[in-house]
Amino acid sequence: MPASKNNTDEDPPEGYGWTCSAIFCFAGSQPYVRDPHYKDLVVKNQMIEQELEREKLANKKIMKILLLGGPESGKSTIFKQMKILHMNGFSDLDMINYRYLVYSNVIQATSQLLEGAEHLQIQYTPEYEQAVKEFTFYYKNTHPSERELTKKITKVIAKIYQSPFVKDVLQRQHEIILLDSAVYFLDQLDRISNPDYKPTHQDVLRSRVPTAGISEIEFAYKHVTLKMVDVGGQRSEQRKWIHVFDSCNGVLFIAEMSGYNQLLNDGEQTVNRLKYSMYLFKRIVRNKCFSKRTAIILFLNKYDIFKERIDVFPLTTCFKGYAGKNVAEAAANYVNDRFQAMVPTEMQTEKPVYSHFTNATDTRNIDRVFEACIDVVFKVSMEKVGFM
Repeated sequence: MPASKNNTDEDPPEGYGWTCSAIFCFAGSQPYVRDPHYKDLVVKNQMIEQELEREKLANKKIMKILLLGGPESGKSTIFKQMKILHMNGFSDLDMINYRYLVYSNVIQATSQLLEGAEHLQIQYTPEYEQAVKEFTFYYKNTHPSERELTKKITKVIAKIYQSPFVKDVLQRQHEIILLDSAVYFLDQLDRISNPDYKPTHQDVLRSRVPTAGISEIEFAYKHVTLKMVDVGGQRSEQRKWIHVFDSCNGVLFIAEMSGYNQLLNDGEQTVNRLKYSMYLFKRIVRNKCFSKRTAIILFLNKYDIFKERIDVFPLTTCFKGYAGKNVAEAAANYVNDRFQAMVPTEMQTEKPVYSHFTNATDTRNIDRVFEACIDVVFKVSMEKVGFM
């Protein structure tokens, strides 16, 4: 969809988006004590608490990492990357589930292309009318959990995908709502529709389903055990974020930078996707629930898609005040600067918020970036309890 024309370069209005009270917590503060004897007790108590924290980290060596971000930001893709990189991939049962998820994504992508043609007012010729009717009937009358790539529906989808009108739609795909993986899956329709099809790791990474609830994994990483927690990014799921903030060593905030020219319907209103990510990020970096021992790292994700779009849609689509060149590097650095500007000065002084341009489906990229991130998380956690 085209980008929003309203509120493109300002902070969201009061009451916008995620309700602040949903993640409110009491921040600890040092009590005012006049009696010197009690002051000594307070100091001793703080020393004991520090020692307990050191013992906890040294003995258990468990570090908790949260994946936070808006819908379709790529959080779950990074979560899956951790399974591939550090947990020997996926079970046979996982692969069966992903197989049907890929089927669902193929069918969803085809539906989005037809909706996109209507939105862009691109007409199809009479020879494709029957295929469009057959697909539409199947899509509307088959429950999502029962959709499969039968020979009949695969033939219909192939005809639609190879049509001139869909090629015209794909020339303008950044103007419509379309799965990032649409072309990837539809280009490999023959392989995916084969009765013996088993998803590859890349298929799994590119498959898409909204995260519901809270997912956790634990895996050994260097000399510690990492507990990674993925929470859904939809508005209805954000209420659950507060429940995972406790004892957190690091937050990886994932922002979909490629969404600068697109809209998001969060269930209550339609907003610019990148602006929405910025709004959530601001709430996170200013939240008192996170202690000085919590490192916050920003992933500006889908940089590969951002580079494609910036050639077509200027960054002023989102930021009217942008006066730089409409090239990927300059535009991306400006986006990063806008995010960094929301980090409180005192936080940047004590524990800077590091940022990375990422592509969540690129295993090598994520492996390299993740290693750098965990080094930062470990350093911040250890410094604040006197290990370093």
